Amino acid sequence: MNLAHSSIPPNDVSLLQSVLDAWCRHQKISRKDATEEAKILITEYQKGVRSQIRLIDALSKRR
Repeated sequence: MNLAHSSIPPNDVSLLQSVLDAWCRHQKISRKDATEEAKILITEYQKGVRSQIRLIDALSKRR
């Protein structure tokens, strides 16, 4: 299954949003300015990452 062309289930959208929101609060940036971070999260999701910790790690490594 190619996740790049699949929709993201609502529960997983909530997961990605909560990680992004937490990241933005921690980094003191607005969510509208976090497009690169959102892309990173979606890329990691497409690779199969579903753990909040691993998603945050991915953001930390690319910052």
